[in-house]
Amino acid sequence: MSRDTWVRRIIKFVTGYVPFILILVIALQVWMLIFGIAVEDYLETELWRARGVWLGNDSINLFGATVTFQFEGYTDYSFYYVHWGTNMLRGVLPYDPDFGYLVLNGYTNENGAYMFPPFYAYLYAAGIALPVDHWGIGLLIAIFGYLTVFPVYGIAKDLSNNPRVGEAAAVTYLFNPLTLYYTLFAWMNPAPFVFFFFLGFYMLLKNRKYTGTILIVCAALFKQTAWFLGLPLIAYLLVRPQPSQEPMDKSADENDSTSDKKGATEFLLGYFDLKGFLKSTIFVVSFVIAVFLPYIIATPWFTNNLLLAAGGFALESYTDLPSYGSPMRFQILAVAAGMPELAQFLDTIIYYGFMLTFGVMLLFGIMLLERRPKEHPKSYLRRILFLAMLLMLWVHLMGPRGVYKYYFVLFAPFFSIFSSAKMVQSKDDNVQFSFTMLIIPFLLSFAIILPSRTVYLFSVLLIFLSYLLVEQIGICWRVITTPYRWCLKRVRQRFEPVTNKLRPMKDSLYERLSLSNGS
Repeated sequence: MSRDTWVRRIIKFVTGYVPFILILVIALQVWMLIFGIAVEDYLETELWRARGVWLGNDSINLFGATVTFQFEGYTDYSFYYVHWGTNMLRGVLPYDPDFGYLVLNGYTNENGAYMFPPFYAYLYAAGIALPVDHWGIGLLIAIFGYLTVFPVYGIAKDLSNNPRVGEAAAVTYLFNPLTLYYTLFAWMNPAPFVFFFFLGFYMLLKNRKYTGTILIVCAALFKQTAWFLGLPLIAYLLVRPQPSQEPMDKSADENDSTSDKKGATEFLLGYFDLKGFLKSTIFVVSFVIAVFLPYIIATPWFTNNLLLAAGGFALESYTDLPSYGSPMRFQILAVAAGMPELAQFLDTIIYYGFMLTFGVMLLFGIMLLERRPKEHPKSYLRRILFLAMLLMLWVHLMGPRGVYKYYFVLFAPFFSIFSSAKMVQSKDDNVQFSFTMLIIPFLLSFAIILPSRTVYLFSVLLIFLSYLLVEQIGICWRVITTPYRWCLKRVRQRFEPVTNKLRPMKDSLYERLSLSNGS
């Protein structure tokens, strides 16, 4: 390859990625500042030996209005993560009963059974092994949180075929309040599995099926919540890419039942890649067995620990709100509204998993029925990722176990990628940048992190419904913004002669740079 070719490639790379690189550099300075504050705060407290909570209750004056907020921060890091990481390094296996017991620095800590897949235990052990004063786990969590920007940028850029959309996604993810508070300051644990899922999806987008599959499986080996993210992966692996539809052959005998059965069988075999799916399944199962093999041998009861996370909590009262240590469930909204009969009904259908099962099966069925055209693979993956977001919103709303606010760190990348109606519903491979892409992710995240913990799931419900009705909302938005778009068009027309004159100068400058570097 000639030197001129290399120079052109380097210039193209630098000019193409300069905005993204600037975003990374600026965000890194902010992240380092916040992480330093978090380390200082951690070293000055003694909360590691007792589970605590700082709700973050406060208020600010915003344009003359008083805005209250409740961040719901917990000290899981000090009570659980440091404990488990220390025991892991001492040789205690995660599913051993002794894994929940620790005496350190004269304090006794008993936090119960470890009920996650093993990858979190490895992460905690690696963090404790770092030569710092027990904040190494927080450093690893922060690193995973920061690195997630790369697949987020890549997914948004590729699904829109527009680098500006990718840059908007990078900005809104790196400065998202959910990410900054729960990942960077409170050191809550979702960041690793979020990173592996989105990196895995990006690999699928690059047509690296097995790499993407293993990465998404790695996400599931951190936390059970990520198991639901295996459903879009199953749909992707199972459904064949389909060529453009051909006209139906009307000469076939519609009354021939044998022909109908044969046609149905051929359709299913043509629609589902059963052979390829079986290969992928064997590949995944072999990997999972290899990961769990030490525990299958040493602690065969580990499945009992994993199933603890699948359990739910029925309401103790239909009139009194639960304590701050309890996860929030959707039926608590009815309690907060003073509607005990509705609360009892919702508690029954949610506690026994009826609502969760209904929504999950419905959305998974839609994923399977989503046609996968060969000609537009990106539009198909954009649709599958969108359905995955709806699926996870439903899981968080209707899960019998309930949720804490920090669980919604998962949705910061989703909000950044699906930041406009065009990114959700466009059938084209190209999506234009709009300024709403810089606003919507922050609005959605603030709707979760600011309200009281007893009512914020109502905001999550509104977000879910807004995405379902995105087409109708998009139409209303276009009507409202018609004057703005008309004015913008007029301004562009006015300055078009100037831009036309500057374009040849830009092209000439690029050629001169290329020639001068080539010489």
